[in-house]
Amino acid sequence: MSNPRELAICMLIKIQEGSYGNLLLNQHLTSDMSLKDRALVTELVNGVVQNLLRIDYIISQFSKIDLSKISPFVKNAIRVGIYQTFFLDRVPDFAAVNESVSLVKKYEGKRAANFTNAILRNVLRKRDKIVYPNKNINIEKYLSIYYSFPSWLIQRWIELFDKNFTEELCMALNERPKPCIRVNTLVADREELEKQLSAEGARVAPGLFTEETLYILDSPPIAQLESFNKGLFAPQDESSIIASLAAGVKSNDKVLDVAAAPGGKTAHMAAIMQNKGEIIAWDIHPHRVRLIEQNCRRLKATIVVPEVRNAKIPDKNMFRKFDKVIIDAPCSGLGVIRRKPDIKWSKKPEDITALKSEQKEILEVCSKYVKPGGFLIYSTCSIEPEENEKNVDEFLAKNDSFIYDDLRPYLPEKLHNSLKQSYGYITLYPNIHGTDGFFIARLKRIKA
Repeated sequence: MSNPRELAICMLIKIQEGSYGNLLLNQHLTSDMSLKDRALVTELVNGVVQNLLRIDYIISQFSKIDLSKISPFVKNAIRVGIYQTFFLDRVPDFAAVNESVSLVKKYEGKRAANFTNAILRNVLRKRDKIVYPNKNINIEKYLSIYYSFPSWLIQRWIELFDKNFTEELCMALNERPKPCIRVNTLVADREELEKQLSAEGARVAPGLFTEETLYILDSPPIAQLESFNKGLFAPQDESSIIASLAAGVKSNDKVLDVAAAPGGKTAHMAAIMQNKGEIIAWDIHPHRVRLIEQNCRRLKATIVVPEVRNAKIPDKNMFRKFDKVIIDAPCSGLGVIRRKPDIKWSKKPEDITALKSEQKEILEVCSKYVKPGGFLIYSTCSIEPEENEKNVDEFLAKNDSFIYDDLRPYLPEKLHNSLKQSYGYITLYPNIHGTDGFFIARLKRIKA
């Protein structure tokens, strides 16, 4: 399928049928496609999913036919047309309309093409007359429609935070993050990597908080870079890099990394430990354990031992054996919506309750692997207190063997103001910190 808009429409249909957008993009954006086409498909797919509610709100104002009765291909062709005309500057309006109409004619026939043409041209003519819900009368409806977030999530965030914070959070989660990489200090330093990347046609900027972080401003596809294939760096968000630092690992530690795939934090800790000691890295899925193996091999992290394990099944032979245990718990992923916008639409309120139960179980089981005087790191890519500090507080209330440990010695100084007493946990917010949404808690075992 050579037409990028055609491919984007077909992928959007699959996403609405339950497929994951990032997996579809990885599957269909093959090396034989031009960089321009790959970029356009990614932009259209993520852009439509990200702004779905607002786009559909616009369509509903101009279509006499209910959205639910419009065929999937026609509906998504119109969505792609509207996204280009409302959210992209570089695509001329006439080109966006003509492409959508031509594709609908190819797939659905002339009558459907005429309908598509009429909707898109009417939207363009009257775009300045589109009226959104009144912000002053119904802030929840306005934020939900204008920024395209499900109403239950908007209501939840307004209750948790406030209206202004929620709007800023929605704006930040709708921004496209710059690709973030971590310098692999096992084989290179930051200066060496910057020179290599420059020679390969990439432009970078320094991290917001950490020395080992670089943001890519412009680059050929990362996987095609020699520096990537040599293991000089790893794609990893700065929030995840901060979580690795919070573990406070050192050479010769014995570390257990629970739910470690794809191995970003695992390999980072191996670098901090200078490949001295041992890191046992678990995941329940064999194909994800293979990802850990591949990443650690490329990054020269030789002390990592990947294993297929279910973190909810206790192993008494490993109780109190580890200096550090790192739990990157399965979570709602609401902190990484800017990277995976389909999370907005796939998650429901009951998912958070179900995940909390699973998180508590993993926390309870894996805490037993920490030796006296050792440390437990609990992290999620969520900003939901139920999945984060409430979970940890409930665990501590039932387990007097653990207490919060001060994170300040392990975090960049710029983040110290984001910590509250007893400084044992931190939540990173996209609208405040510029990273993915992330939670990190550090606990110390004080009793056997």
